[in-house]
Amino acid sequence: MGRKLSSLALFGTILAGLFGYLYYVPNSEGVEQMDRIRLLSAAMKLIGFVGKVSETFGFPPAWYIQRNSGLILKKLKPAEIITDIEIRDTTIEGVPVRIYSPINFKNEKTKFLPAVIFYHGGAFYMGSVDTHHPITRDLARQTGFIIISVEYRLAPEHHFPAGLDDCMKVTKYFLNTNNAKKFHIDAQRIAISGDSAGGNLAAVIAMRFASESISEIRPRLQVLIYPVVQFFDLMVPSYLTPALHIFHFGRGGQVLELYTGKSISDDILANNHTSLEQRKTYRKYVDWSFIPKKYRQVYKEPISDEMEGNAELIKNAKLVLHRDISPLLVDDSDLAKLPPTYVLTVDHDRLRDEGFIYAGRLKANGVKVVHHHFDNTFHGSLTFLDGLFELNIAHTMLNDIAKYLKENL
Repeated sequence: MGRKLSSLALFGTILAGLFGYLYYVPNSEGVEQMDRIRLLSAAMKLIGFVGKVSETFGFPPAWYIQRNSGLILKKLKPAEIITDIEIRDTTIEGVPVRIYSPINFKNEKTKFLPAVIFYHGGAFYMGSVDTHHPITRDLARQTGFIIISVEYRLAPEHHFPAGLDDCMKVTKYFLNTNNAKKFHIDAQRIAISGDSAGGNLAAVIAMRFASESISEIRPRLQVLIYPVVQFFDLMVPSYLTPALHIFHFGRGGQVLELYTGKSISDDILANNHTSLEQRKTYRKYVDWSFIPKKYRQVYKEPISDEMEGNAELIKNAKLVLHRDISPLLVDDSDLAKLPPTYVLTVDHDRLRDEGFIYAGRLKANGVKVVHHHFDNTFHGSLTFLDGLFELNIAHTMLNDIAKYLKENL
């Protein structure tokens, strides 16, 4: 009897500990709908754990489990019946895309609509047109525009610049008037957009079209949703501030290691991936003065740039400072060429501060910028527009983006 009671007590203790671990979400003060967020956080923790166990025992790697978990969660949602928009999966220049169009406008042969080309987020190795379907679907509904969601190739099967090249092909195709007309699109009224890693792709593509003779027509707007725009300074306050993080996947350098195919150690989080010469070159681009004082006051000043980094890491990470991966690391004269820009940032996000810096530098160089910052929500929250984890803040942010597009495109 005593042994059974001891076993039950041990089991109860383990169960209570597991429940506490899954239930606990630190740094969540002021965040609404924590009942749903706790469920979401617990799901993400379990996915992370399964990924680590799988990788440890020689089964599919953690990144593979993480990627496919999003599709599994998507399939758990009830089937939707859509009658107000037409959704078509096709290919453009060999790249899979999903196109959302209003149902009735094609009856008017002379009518051409604005369009938004959307690049999904997911740290360059996750995400798909399916995981981001709620965003693109609702953008189509709220704007009445044509939305093109790009299924670009993902790392690590396809390293940089494969995904970027796919997005460029699709964008260049639709910015050709003859091609755009086939889809009833006005090539002069095309915006490019993306969230997180997709925001990075959008910013890079906007810079390419602004700086190079790619086509006569350029994107009219760029809409960046908590974008990653630099990998030079990973010790800005938002990287060091305790925050509510739902997605805990991977170690510090994993995303860049998967994306570039180079060995990137966690030393990158201490800025040990840059040499003294590189710090002299790039520091001016990551200007902390554009970060609001309330965020900067915790830290006296940026990490010292007077110390040489790790030689091997410097060599392996050289590519991450390229403007096609870190679009913030360009001269003011280049930024000044960019189209009108919408930037959305959120409080609980490592990418928060670079969003402020990017928006601030664009404004300082004469670009028309609308920057909306949302407190008390986390990176990735826009994705949760329906289903078990539906969040009110996601609808608020989506409404704001749609309003900007309708007023400016």
